[in-house]
Amino acid sequence: MHVTRLAATMLLSIALTAPLTKGLQAEELLGDPDRGKYVFRSAGDCMRCHGWPADGRTGVHLRAPPGSNLRDSALDAEALAEVVRCGRPGTAMPYHDRQAYKDEACYGMTMSDFDEDDRPIQGKSIRDEDIANVVAYLQAHVIGRGKPTLEECGEFFDDPEAGACDFLRQR
Repeated sequence: MHVTRLAATMLLSIALTAPLTKGLQAEELLGDPDRGKYVFRSAGDCMRCHGWPADGRTGVHLRAPPGSNLRDSALDAEALAEVVRCGRPGTAMPYHDRQAYKDEACYGMTMSDFDEDDRPIQGKSIRDEDIANVVAYLQAHVIGRGKPTLEECGEFFDDPEAGACDFLRQR
């Protein structure tokens, strides 16, 4: 049976409220926020769509679709890890687990459940421990924050004078 975009979105909504049955479990989600920042910045290509402050607007690559505002995310660690591993079918959020959709670990679905045009997008592969690190970074430095600040920008780029922070100096 093939799943339409609407049906996939509905299944995704249900899956995000259900506990994970495979993959990272809550006790394994303790990660290294500093390593997570590195993965977010470079290895995972997260900044391309989410921007350096993960607000989906600031510093987003010109040709990238804007990502979700993770600063306002209400997802817990398990759900965040699942979204990184499995992406969000029907959206531009790619999956980063090399094994995603080969079995039913991602929202109970495999690639054969999707129409050709609605298949989830594959992103750069990220190891499970680095997914946990990204989640730890998001929880420690992103989620629940208000608008990005100059101080945050300097910390993110490890350089208080980073050119990427210039627009914040002009406020």
